[in-house]
Amino acid sequence: MPSTSSKGVRWTAGAAGVLILGYLATTLYFQRTNPRPVLDAASERAFAPEWPAGFLWGTATAAHQIEGGNVLNDWWRFEHQPGKIAHGDTSGLATDHWNKVGEDIALMRTLGANAYRFSIEWSRLEPADGQWDDAAWTHYVDELSQLRAAGQEPVVTLLHFSLPLWIADRGGATAADFPAKFGRFAAEAARRLGPQVRWWCTVNEPNVQMFFGYVAGAWPPGVKDNAQAVKAYEGLLRAHGLAAAALRAGDPDAFIGLAQNLIWFEPANRWNPIEYVVAKSASNGFNWSFYESIARGRHLFAMPGFPSLDAPAPELKGTIDWVGLNYYRRNLVRFKPSAPGMVDISAGPGTLSDAKVEIYPAGQLALIREAWTRYRLPIVITENGVADSTGVYRPMFVRQHAYAIKQAIAEGADVRGAFHWSLMDNFEWAEGYGWRFGLYRLDLKTLARTPVPGSEEFRRLAPTPAPSAAPTGTSATPPR
Repeated sequence: MPSTSSKGVRWTAGAAGVLILGYLATTLYFQRTNPRPVLDAASERAFAPEWPAGFLWGTATAAHQIEGGNVLNDWWRFEHQPGKIAHGDTSGLATDHWNKVGEDIALMRTLGANAYRFSIEWSRLEPADGQWDDAAWTHYVDELSQLRAAGQEPVVTLLHFSLPLWIADRGGATAADFPAKFGRFAAEAARRLGPQVRWWCTVNEPNVQMFFGYVAGAWPPGVKDNAQAVKAYEGLLRAHGLAAAALRAGDPDAFIGLAQNLIWFEPANRWNPIEYVVAKSASNGFNWSFYESIARGRHLFAMPGFPSLDAPAPELKGTIDWVGLNYYRRNLVRFKPSAPGMVDISAGPGTLSDAKVEIYPAGQLALIREAWTRYRLPIVITENGVADSTGVYRPMFVRQHAYAIKQAIAEGADVRGAFHWSLMDNFEWAEGYGWRFGLYRLDLKTLARTPVPGSEEFRRLAPTPAPSAAPTGTSATPPR
């Protein structure tokens, strides 16, 4: 008869075997259901696309980063506080685009672009609560006319981070009346600009505005409070909903979306099942909460360390016609209880840009696939670019990310366009003028624009024939 101790040994060994098999089965399941995205390197190197008819191929900018002289918003005040911006930079004249619109539109044509995503500056247009600046509105009407005449389809963003001081001083995105005030602004934009605009983008990267403004405290209003962060996030959701309704009422032809920053989150250790769960949690919280709120008609947010949000918002359903995807990076995710949200994030092992961001075009392909699977709505790459002061990586970057789009289209995703960040170097928020994203280099003293390596590759990949001058008011409009 076996001894009690030998039975215990066999039981322990059996239990250990079951645990090992369970671990292997779970890990292999995660690996099989979460494969690494792969681009066909040989095909990518020989890539010469034939884009779908009407494909938008353009550049992207934001008003405060290029116009200069936007003195009535929260960013202008913030950047003049010591220590807030790298190198002590301030936006100042920026690229002086406000006075160089025609010159910059000519640069777009030289690149072979046929579209331009840009934002209108709320603080210029409504410098005080309820007070419209007619001259500023006329400026944007004229810019739209020039874009149309140059064959550039405008994609107009209503909010790209900067807020008028009069709403910032009341709490910005957390103010009780912020959504209604933003909705009123959207209605005025539809009334004044609608005749020349089909593509509208309500808000840019609400997740980034929430994180840097209310979690990291590195952007206005400089708060570090997770509860306030969720309140701001909900305010941005409500603001989007009211803006979309106002655009539809004032411009029945409006084709509405928003631009969300998406990161490809990947487990740092593919043999650690916990890190798959953590990566999925980070992706669901950071990447998809805003879009899921719209798709489900609920205010939704859940991430470790933050108050959860789950409340009915049926007015959000149907507020977007297309999904905007801003893509810059892959992040490796580790489970670390001592880290904020119990998640430790680092760059992947590949080539890093000047911003210490890994160049990983396969992540863009993976995120297009996921967005298409989730929502079955047209997709636009509303931003994608690289901080590269030497120009060594930009030609490859442009080609590889364009190829990722082409591969997604070949797989069946309805991708309608792509916008490179940026037309020219500009004021990169808290990083000042240190990061160079432009297809044109900006001389900070003379404000001259000079093409950089990568601009020729951008033109080579542009839809053919190259855009030519078109009568004002004509455009290739997307089908419903």
